[in-house]
Amino acid sequence: MEAPGELMRLAAGQDGLVTRRQALAHGMSPQQIRHALGRGGRWQRLAAGVYATFTGPLSPRHRIQAALLYAGAGAMVTGGQACRAYGLRYAPHHDPLTVLVPWSARPARLPFAQMRRTRSPPDPRLLAGFPVAPPERSVLDACAGARSLRTVRALLCEAVQVGLTTPERLSAELAGGRWNGAGLARRAIEDIHAGCRSAPECELRDLVRSSLLLDEPRWNRPLPDVTGPPLIPDACWPDARVVVEIDSAEWHRLGDRVEQTERRRARYAALGWVVLPVSPGRLRDEAAAVLAEIEAAVLAARQRGAE
Repeated sequence: MEAPGELMRLAAGQDGLVTRRQALAHGMSPQQIRHALGRGGRWQRLAAGVYATFTGPLSPRHRIQAALLYAGAGAMVTGGQACRAYGLRYAPHHDPLTVLVPWSARPARLPFAQMRRTRSPPDPRLLAGFPVAPPERSVLDACAGARSLRTVRALLCEAVQVGLTTPERLSAELAGGRWNGAGLARRAIEDIHAGCRSAPECELRDLVRSSLLLDEPRWNRPLPDVTGPPLIPDACWPDARVVVEIDSAEWHRLGDRVEQTERRRARYAALGWVVLPVSPGRLRDEAAAVLAEIEAAVLAARQRGAE
């Protein structure tokens, strides 16, 4: 017996997947379901009570759909997969598919997905046809259990930089529950509150704060008393008129960004500001030398101003 046409139309809207409950509700008997799953049948079991109405390989989309159908009402994608749906480049690519479910649900972990229960399910967003947790929940779930502060900083900074969330919403989400690895996320959010907008800027902040000579600079704020288009350096000491820019290949050395960087630095020079470009590699590998250079530039400028 062929599956009922109405059931197959439902399956077509679910990437070819149906649940056992749906099959029974559309007129199939348990024996017919077993036959469809048996030798010679055209169905395959993906999880308990979730079936693909076709044979052959599964795509990542099929696994997401299967996990959501298995988890039931109120389930939504979160973590790295959700971050990728939002277009975040620094989303982890090797973490398991994570599905957020209401606290009352108790689904078992699947071979291709893990279930994370929450007492306060957020309102999901619909992306690519799937319910997805809000950005702040998604990025924090992606960071759960992370061991690299740099990885956590990169993802949280990117989410804020592209306008998906705010430091305030991240802080509120973090305070609203228990998180594995919350210490790293809390530290990254503190940097974002200070004004940092990338992992290298956060590392520069670590370096500056280790200095006995430097105070906290202004992070990503427009220079005062500038006419024309605003100049927004990564870090600056206005009293010394010293700017530090993270000189990453990704942002400053590709295409017309080379010319943009040159024009911007020419404006700094015309306004009497000293610019110290620092690459992320030097921040990691020559931290002491970079700090000494920044300290020397700021102290020398302040001494000139005092003369």
